[in-house]
Amino acid sequence: MKRPGRGADVAALLGLALLALQLLYLCGGPLRTNDLWWHLAMGEVYAREGPWPDGDPLLHTAHDDAPVQHEWLFGVGVHGVEVLAGLDGLRVAHVLAVVGILGLGLAALRRESPGLAEAAAATAVFAVLAWPRLMQLRPDLVSIPATLLVWSGLLAPRRRPGWGVVAASAVGIGLWANAHSLFALGPLLGVAALMGIALRVGLARWAGARGAEVGVEPAREARHARRLAVALGLALAASLLNPRGIGQHLTFFTSSAESAIWAVIDEWARFDPFSPPAAPSVSVLAWGLADAVLLLFAASALAVSLRFLRRPGRETLAPADPLLLGVASAAVLAALASVRFLWMGIFPLLYVLRALRLAGPAPRSRALAWAAAGIAAALAVAMPQVPFHRARLARIPRAPAAYLEATWDVRKFHGESVRFLEETGLEGNLFNSYAMGGFLGYRLAPRLRTFIDSRTEHYGLDVFEDYLAAQERRGGKAGEDLLGLLDRRGVDVFHGTGAPGDRHYTSAHLERAPGWLPVWRTVKDALYLRRNESNAANLARVEAWYRTQRVPFDAEQGVDPARVIRERPEWARRWGWVRGPAADALLRSRPDGEPEHPRDLALRGWSYARLGAYEEAIAAERALIALDPDARRPRQRLVYDLLRLDRPVQALVEARALMALAPEDPRSRLQLRLVREYVERSRRPRDPSAPPAQALLGLVELSRP
Repeated sequence: MKRPGRGADVAALLGLALLALQLLYLCGGPLRTNDLWWHLAMGEVYAREGPWPDGDPLLHTAHDDAPVQHEWLFGVGVHGVEVLAGLDGLRVAHVLAVVGILGLGLAALRRESPGLAEAAAATAVFAVLAWPRLMQLRPDLVSIPATLLVWSGLLAPRRRPGWGVVAASAVGIGLWANAHSLFALGPLLGVAALMGIALRVGLARWAGARGAEVGVEPAREARHARRLAVALGLALAASLLNPRGIGQHLTFFTSSAESAIWAVIDEWARFDPFSPPAAPSVSVLAWGLADAVLLLFAASALAVSLRFLRRPGRETLAPADPLLLGVASAAVLAALASVRFLWMGIFPLLYVLRALRLAGPAPRSRALAWAAAGIAAALAVAMPQVPFHRARLARIPRAPAAYLEATWDVRKFHGESVRFLEETGLEGNLFNSYAMGGFLGYRLAPRLRTFIDSRTEHYGLDVFEDYLAAQERRGGKAGEDLLGLLDRRGVDVFHGTGAPGDRHYTSAHLERAPGWLPVWRTVKDALYLRRNESNAANLARVEAWYRTQRVPFDAEQGVDPARVIRERPEWARRWGWVRGPAADALLRSRPDGEPEHPRDLALRGWSYARLGAYEEAIAAERALIALDPDARRPRQRLVYDLLRLDRPVQALVEARALMALAPEDPRSRLQLRLVREYVERSRRPRDPSAPPAQALLGLVELSRP
């Protein structure tokens, strides 16, 4: 006889499988997790020196007594995988970890669910909520399954845990405590479970006073609570066996008070049920699902509680399940505190499914099963449309061979410039972007040490504030400019990243800056070397490297991208100085006397501006304007180029001409306003406390061709 809902079960599992395959495709792609690299670098240090190294080998801004990483054991683990199987082995390990997490989630949800379709749909919701954590190769891949194992092995059984389970829990949480400071989730959920047991006993006594029998024996519940308390006590004792002792338990609180952890919006932004997420990694889809889970949980808890209060008894207390209610409530509080805990929505989902299974009608509802199948299928179809997910997919090679061969994301981590730094052997202190810190440390330290990475507890808040100031092309203290900040921090090499229009564009920050020499420039990044006696050896290394490459380099003026492209065009393409159609426009040769196509001129002007070759960019834009005097975009780019060369009066002339062409165009009006302000600031006596005129450059847009 056909089981009720069998078709819905199959449909829901297919929807979940399709969703999971999308996630696994991302996880198995080229490595692009920022934090992974410093885990690998420090994992090697810990494996070689033990968990108490003398100092931080990656950062030149680290505290003198920089703490041991709370994830030190995770670093040792991923380093071990790298040694045994290489970076591709880490990709495989990532996929296997996510498969295991989804399997644990499905198993836990199936135990409380009315049927398989409902469990599959809930697992799909869990996957979407956990998506940002699962697709990164970070210690969350330890904390999430560890939390699920604590639930399934220690808390979910409604009976007293055996001594074997108690011992396993202590050992597991002891290891977890050395892999991630979020190990505290396990004991905290245990405390919530103890409160749930106390609530269950209280409700039983309340019902007994009214003559109702609920099947709860206070003595048995007390024994259960005592055994659970012993398990938690042993687990907490085992968790003290880590290099930081009790400091490991306080990591989150000390980090949030003394470092920049709350400034990392993709990590620690608070979840607001009434407003779409500020964190870019949390999609509107995940936000909506989290709201739906919260509403369903609140509605279920209210419904089963009212039912019990109206008619106390064994059959009405079971759906209310005070123990699971306590755990789910703790999970909700964690999710509200930070978006990184949205994956804990699995516990409210468990409560909802249990309520449906025990409080609903006796036969399984076909409508509910097919609704669950629809949810799983809808999520599988909707996820590829999420902008964040779509952007990640766009960065993964489509060809199967390229997918397998691309071990890490070369473009994200500016692979060519990092290779330049490696091959030249530059030494000293580096200024870098936050996202690049881990990778640069992994590839270059301790020879070239980084300014910042995502280990916010390893440096002071003043370092993060200086970093933000440098991003905005200003100093970190009163009366200080960017050059003063770099002097104060002892920076020898400046790695600027981004292109005009990017959120953080620092590639052009040191153009023509006194005391700094451009030694590398592409359309996406730049390297500048401080010119002083202590950097003479570094300059000699750069000169020698360019000689071996047969690429022109001037030790007085630095590298000239336009000249490199003219004299070594294929080298420039091979090293990523120019890419795609823009590269074709720059490198295409034409017979003498043949006019350039307007499209090529536009790409030429745009690309040269991104390379900092503004004179060549201006020539291309003026040629375009000569072909079409009414064209607006060439004039907009021309204004940008003139300001970058610090020619505000000429820029003002072009901005006014642009306004005459399009007086109602918002971009033209904005450019004119910014150019006028630039001119005014340039004419005023320099006030060290006032932002320089160049601070406006980030607001002037470089129009695309």
